[in-house]
Amino acid sequence: MTVENALLSYGEKNAPVKVEVFLNLTCPYCASFFDMAEKVLEDYIKGGQVEYIVKHYDKPREMLLNGTLVNLFLDYENPVRAREIMKELFETQEQWDQLTNQDIKHMLAEKYQLQEEPENTEISLKVTAEAIKRNVKMVPTVFINNTEYQYPREITAEELRTEIQNALEK
Repeated sequence: MTVENALLSYGEKNAPVKVEVFLNLTCPYCASFFDMAEKVLEDYIKGGQVEYIVKHYDKPREMLLNGTLVNLFLDYENPVRAREIMKELFETQEQWDQLTNQDIKHMLAEKYQLQEEPENTEISLKVTAEAIKRNVKMVPTVFINNTEYQYPREITAEELRTEIQNALEK
């Protein structure tokens, strides 16, 4: 199974289970999912059973615009560092998500030594096109081997584990 837009990919490319998440860094539900997925997926990723693919969806919604701004600065060439930064930004979301654009840019430059990446606009457009094609309406939307889990129905840690186990047994 080939995964489109797998730039922020963690784990083996040939893993039998693909967990894809469309998220936005200013969405509180995405922060909850990301934290839970980091814990649940860790052993599966290390064991070569799961490839975890994060797709930052720059959904045009006012409350998500600061996440879109941050996405312009993520270094897609270094997915491990991007994941570390995303984890920290989700953990500190309440501290930065109401800042002005200039303050966010300053924070990203000072704290993370990030600069705007010109190619990220093209990446954003590709992820948006995929989200439209796959009918992703909300963030987070999770696909486990193409089976969709979309808010408002949240997937729990136990359900995520169960779905991965079921997919591994197929």
